[in-house]
Amino acid sequence: VVENWGISEEDLERYQGNFKRDTVATINLRDLAKQLPSLNVDKQYGQALFVDKLPPALVVGATDDFIVDNAGVIETAKYFGVEPVMIDSPHDVMLGKKFENAAIEIKKWLETLAEK
Repeated sequence: VVENWGISEEDLERYQGNFKRDTVATINLRDLAKQLPSLNVDKQYGQALFVDKLPPALVVGATDDFIVDNAGVIETAKYFGVEPVMIDSPHDVMLGKKFENAAIEIKKWLETLAEK
């Protein structure tokens, strides 16, 4: 048993093997690009051709996000035909110290749905 970890050497090796396997990229980006829903957009506005059939959407971005950039948030919002909501937060808006900022914006959005 690995000292103070409470797991066997065999389990540790198995877990490490899983991590190693998970680090290998297996996405064929050329094939993926042919299947993206963003190919079916209004070329002028970047909006999904079926946006009128979608349920209400909230697109949230974070001001201190180093994973999803602002351009990605804007493009996603255009696709869904909504304005993006930017939250003063890092990427994981509901998990960090500023989680209340996200909760407030979600609550406001839900209240607008209730008004309709």
